[in-house]
Amino acid sequence: MDKLLILLGLLLMAYNLALGFRLRRAAPGGVIGERSGQMLFLVGFFALAYLAVLLLTWGQSPGLSQYLLAAVLFLGAVFVLLVLRLLEAVLASLE
Repeated sequence: MDKLLILLGLLLMAYNLALGFRLRRAAPGGVIGERSGQMLFLVGFFALAYLAVLLLTWGQSPGLSQYLLAAVLFLGAVFVLLVLRLLEAVLASLE
């Protein structure tokens, strides 16, 4: 179950990365356009971290700390998705 949550978080972060690239193209200049590059770097970095955690914990038996880690990582990916959706709505309202 813990590996499944981490894998779902990784897949969600991959989706977030694709959404971030799409939003970066749609972002005008200014603060949003400037900060979108930093945001994409962090989303990519954390997506790689999800992969590293998945690979490093693959052979370990799940315990409470593994389940907590998986839940925090998955909910972090959900949070990033919500922030990107908010940014998408802001960009749509600016058009």
